[in-house]
Amino acid sequence: MSLTNLETRLLAQIKSQPFATQKELGEALGISRASVANYVDRLQSKGLILGRAYVFAESPAVTCIGGAVLDRILRLDEYGIPHTSQPGTSSETRGGVARNVAENLAQLGEIVKLISVVGNDDAGRSVIEATSAIGVDTSLVERKSTGVTGTYTAIMQPDGELYLGVADMGIIDHLDAQVIDRDWQHIVSSRLVFADTNCSDSLLSVLIKRCLHNDILLAIDAVSIPKFRRLPHNLKGVEFLFCNLDEAQSVHGDLSPQALAQQLHLRGAKNVVITDGARPVTCLCESGITMVQIPKTDIVDVSGAGDAFVAGFMHAILGEKDPIEATKAGVVAAGLTVQSEMRNSPDLTAQVVAQNAQMIEIQRT
Repeated sequence: MSLTNLETRLLAQIKSQPFATQKELGEALGISRASVANYVDRLQSKGLILGRAYVFAESPAVTCIGGAVLDRILRLDEYGIPHTSQPGTSSETRGGVARNVAENLAQLGEIVKLISVVGNDDAGRSVIEATSAIGVDTSLVERKSTGVTGTYTAIMQPDGELYLGVADMGIIDHLDAQVIDRDWQHIVSSRLVFADTNCSDSLLSVLIKRCLHNDILLAIDAVSIPKFRRLPHNLKGVEFLFCNLDEAQSVHGDLSPQALAQQLHLRGAKNVVITDGARPVTCLCESGITMVQIPKTDIVDVSGAGDAFVAGFMHAILGEKDPIEATKAGVVAAGLTVQSEMRNSPDLTAQVVAQNAQMIEIQRT
């Protein structure tokens, strides 16, 4: 059986250190933790690794709960005109807020588990295989024999802005409160838990309460105007709440970003981050409200920018940065993503985020 040079070296390293973490193995070989996970899968498929003692020595930094879907992207050649056919191009890729966040975190070097549900179909297998290959642990993703893998169809304007998005995610309704009990041992061992509001309102309510009672850092992304309303009024237990201006105004009226952040904080969310396209990001935290500037950049596609922002933010928090510094990291991650046609920018690395975050300007209010 032929092995590449790196496979041979990794196998030897595992034999000498069977309880080493993937991060430690990567450091010994000079490769990323995500690459180690990919090569371990190859060695397992070749029957050369039967036990994975070293994996059980490490706990996930983040458990992501929510959507894993197939994204269909339709790009208009000219600006959209309602009620008529228009020329454009189409493509497909893996997507879903929680899944996108998980992949971005893996690219940033974090240990990540994904809890989601897909159909037992080609689309589901494709999404999960691609996610696993990047280094995300997908062993907790349920494959339903009834129902089809969720899809998100985005129609994009020539300037990269979203014209219309249609989400067919009925299968995600299976992410209910029972999932919390089923996977609690994995959730409770995480340093940080992330959930999107594709999850059912019952799951979100139970998750918030249990994270509060167990002192687990919980981050939640509002996802969209209709799904934001799935959150309970009492948000005590939510350490970090992410939403955009339209989502916040749909719940609390036509207020300024600063006033909206305060309203959400009064509901119990400890830290609130409100994005507003190319305008400054509002960050409410213990030190007050800070506006974080968005550098000008050439936009190719805004899809996935919000998910990259969340991943960059959480990566900084795991690195013991404060919410303001984390917001700056999120801005950098989002900026890299809007310059790519992909949901997850291949240029996103921890080093690039750390270097560029230092140049982001802020304004305290």
